Parts: sequence; structure tokens; C-alpha cells
Amino acid sequence: PKEYRKAIKPSNDWLVELDFNAAELRTLLALSGKEQPTEDIHEWNAKNVYKGSVTRTEAKQRIFAWLYNPESKDYLSNRAYDRNVVLQKYWDGEQVQTHYNRIIPADKHHALNYIIQSTTSDLFMKQVMKVHDFLKDKKSFMAFLIHDSLVIDFDKSELNNINEICQIFSQTNFGDFRSSIKIGKNYGEMK
Repeated sequence: PKEYRKAIKPSNDWLVELDFNAAELRTLLALSGKEQPTEDIHEWNAKNVYKGSVTRTEAKQRIFAWLYNPESKDYLSNRAYDRNVVLQKYWDGEQVQTHYNRIIPADKHHALNYIIQSTTSDLFMKQVMKVHDFLKDKKSFMAFLIHDSLVIDFDKSELNNINEICQIFSQTNFGDFRSSIKIGKNYGEMK
């Protein structure tokens, strides 16, 4: 529960959280060969996909409702993102084989979900391992992972490394995944 997050404190000076912005949507774009927006993808969707007719929050809800419901006929979402290209490339009708060569049995209803979520998870873990390798001889260390965010127990004497850590995390083999960064004295008060 959120009210207990303040109890999670660093051993060093701060907790630093790196979080991919809409990692699953960015993975879908990458797998379908489309360029990613450099800005917040939900704001980009609100402006460009939904033509300013929805708020950022509504755009986020709408795109994810479309993404994981193969029955959704959302014309604007279909026009901007191409689920079928990804399905044709990674699903043979019985199983998916992801970009990272995971093979997962899947029916049509679950195939895209498995492709996107498995690929995103593997991509995230590859980035985490790069950050881990960078931190090997440092006072700062990885504290924990939550979904597509990495939390580092950070020593303030290594502040000059923060930009490089952010670059390592966000520069993926699918391109630059926009990431946010939050810092706090505990996990409940991250800004």
C-alpha cells in the first residue's frame, strides 16, 4: 500500500527511480517498425492519435483498452498503431516467438499481450543488467525493481554519474525509450 512506502529508505542518501514511459507501447512501435515519439507517449497520443479530444489520462486508458483487447475496433488507435504487423511477424497461430526468442503457446486473444509483455520484460531486464554492470564498483547499487522501473540506492558522492546511468537505462536496442527519473529520501516521497 502507498501509505507504507515511506518505510522504504536508502542505505545511502537517496532512492533514485528510473521508469520507462509507456514501455509496452514503445515496444509495440519498435516491433512494428515505427518511430517513437520523444515526448510522453500518452500526451503524444492525446494530441496526435486522438486529435486533442481526450486528456492524457483518457488517452492512456483508451490506448491500453485497445491494445490488449483484440476485439476493439478503435479506428484512431488502429490507424496509429499496427497490431496485425506484430502478430503476423511473431505469432504462427499457435504460439508466439518473441524478438528475444521466447516461445509461448498462445491463442489469438492472448498472442499480442504475450508478445508485447514478454518482449518488454526482457528488454527491461537487459537495461537493468547494463546499469548493474555500471554500478559494480560504485557505492550506489540497485535496490529493487517494480514492473518497468528500477530503483537505485544512491550515494550523493556519485551524483556526477546520474546522466550516464539514465542514458544506459534508456538507450535500448529498440531505440531510445523515454524514461522519467524520481529522487527521494524514501520510496513514499519520490519527486
